[in-house]
Order: sequence, then C-alpha cells, then structure tokens
Amino acid sequence: MGSSERNDLSHLLDELATALSADGSQTINKQALAEHIAENELEEAGAAPFWLIDLLTAVNDRKVTGHWVDFKRGAGDDTHVFDFIRHLHDVLPIEYVNNEESWLLTFPQLQLEACISLEGSCYKVSGIGDTWELEDALSE
Repeated sequence: MGSSERNDLSHLLDELATALSADGSQTINKQALAEHIAENELEEAGAAPFWLIDLLTAVNDRKVTGHWVDFKRGAGDDTHVFDFIRHLHDVLPIEYVNNEESWLLTFPQLQLEACISLEGSCYKVSGIGDTWELEDALSE
C-alpha cells in the first residue's frame, strides 16, 4: 500500500498520537501503533468499521457526541476490532477500564472519554466524568 493510499485508521491514529503528545510529556512509538493495527488485521483500507473511525474522529476533533450513537456489529467475527480497542492503551497514553458490559477509554490530555457499550452496541464521547450524566445537556 502506497503512502497516498494510507489507511484511514492509520492516518487518524497518527493525528491522535500527535494530539496526545503535543504537550511533550508523552512520546508515542509510531512503530508499535502500526504493529497494533496490523496485529488486529485493520491495516487494509476499509478494514476498520465506520463506527470505530467515527468514534476516534470525534475524539481527535475534540467533539462530544452528547448522546449514545448506535453501531452495527460486523456480520462476521468482530474479535479483532474489539481486541484492537481493548489494547489501545498499550500503544497510546490513554486509560482503559473494563466495566464488563462497557469499556471506558479516557484521553486525559484531551479532557475526553469514550465509552463503548457492548451490551447496547453504541458509543458516546463525552467530557471526562460526563458519560453517565443525563443526556439533556445539549437540549438546553
């Protein structure tokens, strides 16, 4: 794959890594990030599901969703996608908490968190600590 055909996920994670290390307190191993993408079979263009790209784009753009966003799981085995998410904290300076039926990814440098509900097949990007707040904040 040529550099002009870069995977959306790779490009997005490069941008996110830059944002997470902008203050100089963190250094990101871009090789480890690329290997994490490849190990989870997400290196080909279009391999990552749209909802994952949308979630990471919202974080990268520092935009809260304000509500839960439904996503459809793939027709096949999504294990590689969920393994990718579950171990993202191994290659980026983020925090990961497994709450059994949901996973919380915290991006302290961006003051955001992303929650993925496995039970409801939905996600939400919020300010840190706001994920479980009532969703009427945007309707005011």
